[in-house]
Amino acid sequence: MTWYILFMMAQGNAEIYREYYRMDNPSFESEQACIEYVSEPQSNAALKDHLRTKYPIRPVESVWCIREDIWNSFIKNANGI
Repeated sequence: MTWYILFMMAQGNAEIYREYYRMDNPSFESEQACIEYVSEPQSNAALKDHLRTKYPIRPVESVWCIREDIWNSFIKNANGI
């Protein structure tokens, strides 16, 4: 099963919904590999730099490693499908 890095962005005062950003690249074969990648200082810095290009003013609230099937279920439910 494929694992991805998922970021939950900080919620603004007037916002009802949270914004999520899932990175497709890199992807991982295991949760442990994902966690190790996110924990490495060099990878962590690269992730922060990448996110600043996508969300220059919105801070990250949390970071997760998420399995592809769980993500797909989450998106399906969030979209009311």
